[in-house]
Amino acid sequence: MNTLRPFQIVLLGVFGLFAIIGLFYFGFYRGGDDAPAYASGVTIWGTLSQGSFNDVLDTLADEDDAFAQVYYVQKSTQTFNVDLLNAIAEGYAPDLIVLPSDQIVTHRAKLFSIPYESIPERTYRERYVDGADVYLFTEGSYGLPFAVDPLVMYWNRDMFSTNGLASYPRTWESVVSEVVPALTRRNGASLSRSAIAFGEYANITHAKSILTLLLLQSGTSIATGAVGGGYEVTLGNRIDDSLPPAQAALSFYTQFALPTSAAYSWNRTFASDRSAFTSGILGLYFGKGSEYVLLEQTNPNLNFDIAPVPQGATANAYRGQGTFYAFAIPRASGNSDGAYAVMQVLAEPNQAVLLADAFGMAPVHRSVIAAGTTDAIDQVRYRAALIARTWLDPDANGSAEAFRLMIEDVTSGRSRVGESVEDGIDRLELLF
Repeated sequence: MNTLRPFQIVLLGVFGLFAIIGLFYFGFYRGGDDAPAYASGVTIWGTLSQGSFNDVLDTLADEDDAFAQVYYVQKSTQTFNVDLLNAIAEGYAPDLIVLPSDQIVTHRAKLFSIPYESIPERTYRERYVDGADVYLFTEGSYGLPFAVDPLVMYWNRDMFSTNGLASYPRTWESVVSEVVPALTRRNGASLSRSAIAFGEYANITHAKSILTLLLLQSGTSIATGAVGGGYEVTLGNRIDDSLPPAQAALSFYTQFALPTSAAYSWNRTFASDRSAFTSGILGLYFGKGSEYVLLEQTNPNLNFDIAPVPQGATANAYRGQGTFYAFAIPRASGNSDGAYAVMQVLAEPNQAVLLADAFGMAPVHRSVIAAGTTDAIDQVRYRAALIARTWLDPDANGSAEAFRLMIEDVTSGRSRVGESVEDGIDRLELLF
């Protein structure tokens, strides 16, 4: 058993004191007639666009002068975790952070949880779409969600119609049996045009998200919270006597990069799936809902559209994938009262939809989605938000490497699918 050093004991004691103070505040604070707690200043850190976030803050400041003291600082995705650790250690931690769902496990120990006495679990689940429950733990929620960036399918309308396809595929079965034969142009192992960019990792922008989608659709939760506050990797769990879900998902994904497969449609000669799509030589591109404007700007002449991701033909419950975003309070916050007041305002439906719109995402409030939208692009994003799911990722970069190796071990012939999944499970368990 490892012995705690004096520094570690002191640090744990400080975090414990912060937690007690936070629990007391979250449980009993109700506000008053004085200036709001954020009037003394609240700093928010995140990796989302500075300009878009400031536009929302400016709108709120026009209605509430005190909100002029709320500041957002954009940090680099590559350095955010180190920046936050250094800030905590040196005593200038932000009061609030924008917490993506793939960073929950990484930062959980540094954050206040909001006890269910303040926001009951039932209230939370009725307020937000199902996928947002990734922030829920035994002790409470680790943030108030406001948006989700769902994985969607973009399709080249001209390529489809020119080759006799009237619409986008609704099922994976139709992708394999109809879309791939109609759109892919191959000469042996050589490809000049592709129907779908699956099977590889390095030149597929959202390979991890796509494989996550297939895993979730196949029936595995990948990893979950466990009794006692730990985590459990469920990637290898079976549903019945059929092929384990993880093996089925990995086998389906990698078939598109195997020249011996009838579904062969992608290889490493393509620069990237996004550039192939905007160049008009890829029929289907799986990307984030927030990418629509980027694709449009990259090639204004491309006739494309957005659609939901396909499902299995026999699926009883539809599943998608998405990255959720929530506001969370670091235990080292210098103004936790103000931070809590700000997150309550920003996570309310009216403000949350402003943020979601600013970043090209979908809101997570059921009430907003139920009210609907007249925007044709947002209609797809809203539908995708309802079925979006994610998992408790132990380390975004580490798990990306585990997924890469699972894929490339199969496509290179180094491992069989079952062996690759077992190796992936071992790598994920080491990350928790």
